[in-house]
Amino acid sequence: MKKNTLTVVGFLFFVLGTNHIMAQEYKPSAQEVKKHTVMEMYEPDLVLSVAERKQLKEKRENSIALRKRILDTLDISERRRERLLKVLNKNPFSNEMNKAMADIDFIEEEQ
Repeated sequence: MKKNTLTVVGFLFFVLGTNHIMAQEYKPSAQEVKKHTVMEMYEPDLVLSVAERKQLKEKRENSIALRKRILDTLDISERRRERLLKVLNKNPFSNEMNKAMADIDFIEEEQ
């Protein structure tokens, strides 16, 4: 029994020691990161700039937040609200979500 445990412990030290040695020899590849895509090289007009992409992302996030606020204020069942929120998180501009937004009857407040 003692011989088996000593063998197992010795094997573990061997494995852990070789793992440590292998970790020291790791060298990352010297491959450079491309700064431009192929499409950007040949068709620069079709690729949006970083600022335009950020602006579109902010616009999309704002429209998603607006739709969430609208869903929170609607007088619908909790089950339907949860289902629509799930659809909104998955694909905010899906046909189901657009149909739900189109079916909403907005009540204008009179002043």
